[in-house]
Amino acid sequence: MLTDWPLRRRHLTPLLAALAAGALLAGCANAPAPVAPPPAAGDAQPPIVFVHGNGDTAALWTNTLWRWESNGWPRARLHAVEFPNPGARDDDGVAQVGRSSADEQMRFLAAEIDKVLAATGAVKVVLMGNSRGGNAIRHYIANGGGAAKVSHAILGGTPHHGVW
Repeated sequence: MLTDWPLRRRHLTPLLAALAAGALLAGCANAPAPVAPPPAAGDAQPPIVFVHGNGDTAALWTNTLWRWESNGWPRARLHAVEFPNPGARDDDGVAQVGRSSADEQMRFLAAEIDKVLAATGAVKVVLMGNSRGGNAIRHYIANGGGAAKVSHAILGGTPHHGVW
């Protein structure tokens, strides 16, 4: 009986360590959740407009919106654009059912930005776009009056010569 005790102890030690770790983690579960800092006085954080790419939807930005919000950005200042026809035309100058031209996307984006500015009382927005959304942002800033309404533009994975 004494000879098999070290064998039992060898198996018992990891089990006791796991139980102790579980007890420590259970104690952490009762700790209060961290609280996001309150917005700056006067809601100084600019509204951010997220612009999806070719064939995507505003849902692309869901996790990103949650991340910004969990880091203290006011939810009322986070907006994701939903283009009605997000797919690019085969030929930008030829109408195609269910697809949009660069100008149509720019006009839609301009209208959405005007809505965000009116709703938030801000003077300028930050634009964050990916893929074709970055093209719409550049087109809006260069040709749609956006230079006066955009403080920053962040483009990720944006093609420089259109969408093929």
